Amino acid sequence: MTIKTPKGAIFDTEKSAKSNLVTTLDANGRQVIDSLEITGKMSICEQFGEQFAMIEVRHSFGITEVSEDYLWQ
Repeated sequence: MTIKTPKGAIFDTEKSAKSNLVTTLDANGRQVIDSLEITGKMSICEQFGEQFAMIEVRHSFGITEVSEDYLWQ
């Protein structure tokens, strides 16, 4: 399934995603970007008169929403 955001970005729920905001630690204690699974749910928000999507993602330690501006595939 694909998701189209108010800003025109398209995300495929079948592919993994990345975000520099969702990180985990490796065996040496260094921060690494976690692999995310897009659940297909999103919330539409408005800031300074501009709409954007908060997209729900599943990661190694739970579920959260990430702004479309900080999510890529």
